[in-house]
Amino acid sequence: MNLAFALFEYFPYGGLQRDMFAMAEEALARGHQVTLFTRQWQGPVPDGAELRPLPVTGASNHARDAAFAAAVARQWQGFDRRVGFNKMPGLDWYYAADGCLAARYRGLKTLLPRYRNKLAMERSVFDSAAHTRILSISPPQRALYQHHYGTADGRFVDLPPGIRRDRGQPDDVLARRAALRQQLGLDERTPVLLFVGSGFRTKGLDRAIGALTQLPEAHFYVVGADRPDRYRRQAAKLGVAERVHFMGGQDNVPDWLFAADVLLHPAYAENTGTVLLEAAIAGLPVLTTEVCGYAPYIEQGAIGTVLGEADAAAVAAATRRLLAVPREQWRAAGRRFAAEAAIYDLVPRAVDALEQA
Repeated sequence: MNLAFALFEYFPYGGLQRDMFAMAEEALARGHQVTLFTRQWQGPVPDGAELRPLPVTGASNHARDAAFAAAVARQWQGFDRRVGFNKMPGLDWYYAADGCLAARYRGLKTLLPRYRNKLAMERSVFDSAAHTRILSISPPQRALYQHHYGTADGRFVDLPPGIRRDRGQPDDVLARRAALRQQLGLDERTPVLLFVGSGFRTKGLDRAIGALTQLPEAHFYVVGADRPDRYRRQAAKLGVAERVHFMGGQDNVPDWLFAADVLLHPAYAENTGTVLLEAAIAGLPVLTTEVCGYAPYIEQGAIGTVLGEADAAAVAAATRRLLAVPREQWRAAGRRFAAEAAIYDLVPRAVDALEQA
C-alpha cells in the first residue's frame, strides 16, 4: 500500500509523534510505502519514508492549521490510505491521540475563530455523516466523541497501549540508576521526583511544583520540551527554585525512570498517559490523577496512587506515602506488571487495521 501520514508538526519528544514514527517504521517493515506530510519536522526521518514538508503561513495557530489542511488535501491523490495524526478533513483514518474538543469548548467561546476552526476540524472527522475511521486509544474519549457527534461504533478500532519494551528493567538497572544519580550529584538517600512530558500545563506541572514546599528534602527533575519560564517563576515565588531542575527533552528517558523515586503526573487532562505505564514497568511508582486514560492500569497493577483531587497538599501527602515504600518493592511490582499486562501492541494493531480496511 501507498500510505500518506499527515501531522502538523513533528518533534522527537512528543507521545503522538513517537507513535506516528513507530507506525511508519512498522508499515515500512511490512513493505508498504510511507509519505510524511508536515509543516515542520525536527529530527531523523524513518528509514525508507519520504518526507514532504508543506510550510504554510498564518497569523495564528488555527489559521496555520487550516492552511496546512488545505495544502495537504491538494497532495492526497494516488494514496491508498490517508492517515491523519491531527484532526483535518479528507482523512481515511484518524489516530485519536487528542481529546474531544466539543466536550471542552462551550458557550460564547465557540463563536471565536480559534474555537470555531478547531471544532470544524474535529467535526470533519467525527460527524455521524463522515466516513473517517478512527484508531481509538482512550475509551473515555471515544465515549465523549460518540456522545457529541453520534459517531457509529463500526468506525472505531480500539487499540491497546503501545509501550516500548526498553522501558522495562534491564539486568543493570541498579548500575544505571547509580550512574545518573552520581552525574546529578545526588546520593541514594536524596528523594528524586520526576516529571516527564512536553505539555507542562495540561500535565499539571504547577501542581507538582506546589507540592515541593511540603517535601523539603526532595529534588524535582522536569524532562520535556516545553516553555519553562512560567514554572521557573512559580518555583522562585515558592522558594523551591534550587530544587526544581528543567532538563529539556532527553533521549535517555529509561535512565531517568530508573534513577527517580516517584513519577509525578498530576494532570488536568490526559487522553492516555503513556509515561505512566513506561514508569510502571521501569519499577517507578506513579502519582497521577483519575482524568488520565491509563490511570486504571496504575490502580489495577498497584503501582502507584491515583488521585481525584490533586491540590498541593494531596500531591505532597501521596508522594510521601509512595516514598515510604522500599524501592525494591516497587521494582518487583513493575516486573510483575511488565510480564502480565497487555500494554505493548498498539503499533502492530494499528497497522493491521490500516491493511484490512
